[in-house]
Amino acid sequence: MSMLHMNGPRANKYRAALEVLQRGRELLVEDLADEVLDQADDLIQSGYAFNEFLENQGTRVHFLCLLMAQLEQSADALDEAEAPVEVEPPPLPSSTSATAPKRKRRSRSRKLHQEQGSPEGAPDDA
Repeated sequence: MSMLHMNGPRANKYRAALEVLQRGRELLVEDLADEVLDQADDLIQSGYAFNEFLENQGTRVHFLCLLMAQLEQSADALDEAEAPVEVEPPPLPSSTSATAPKRKRRSRSRKLHQEQGSPEGAPDDA
């Protein structure tokens, strides 16, 4: 069993298989181009020959592309699963909140009212 381009213990076998199929695809497409050029007159003049060519060769190319798409999806999923997760450190506490708790601010009118000393320490009903 040949492990083409698989370096390291966690190599992506899907990507390696995809490389093999990519090479095969290049050869297939090159052969298809030669075949189309060789049969150009028949393909142009005969609808039957054209349809037969598409049925035979198109199916091969289509299935190859489907296989490659599945391998690409699996390769990407494996890459994402093995990617290091970046964790941001928690934010540092500000210097004021670390030393003293925040106090609720009172409105200026209420503060003045309490400093002047309202009768019985209750707000005015006026």
